[in-house]
Amino acid sequence: MKQKKTWVVVANGDKARLFDLPARNTPLVPLDDHVWKAPEIHEYADTQGMSHSSVGSSQRRMAPRTEPDDQALDAFARDISEKLSAARKREEFERLALAAAPRLMGYLREHLDSDVKATIWMEIDRDFTHLPLDELRKVLEPHLNS
Repeated sequence: MKQKKTWVVVANGDKARLFDLPARNTPLVPLDDHVWKAPEIHEYADTQGMSHSSVGSSQRRMAPRTEPDDQALDAFARDISEKLSAARKREEFERLALAAAPRLMGYLREHLDSDVKATIWMEIDRDFTHLPLDELRKVLEPHLNS
């Protein structure tokens, strides 16, 4: 049986790293041209605004709709999703393993198109971006060989 071309994506809110997995028991091969960085946040959350009651002198706080870091995380997930979709259309991978920080994973699930979702082999809700390559392989080993 022919080995499917597998990519492993390891991501958090700041960057995403892609690796090729030639076979289950082989080392991960970093794809140097596929390291994506999140855009910098130029907006900062301010304190909540105040609202006055129409009757009496009471006040209440107004909650902001979204925080800038949530918007940036959503935009980064959308960017990753678009790049994975384009790579899938070019048939650069057949199977995908996703390991991402939990909040980013939620946004990725929301934005990945059905073609990319169909290739997902496994998902891990953890941030492994800080690990060196050899440690990353050891951490992913039980998941990759299951």
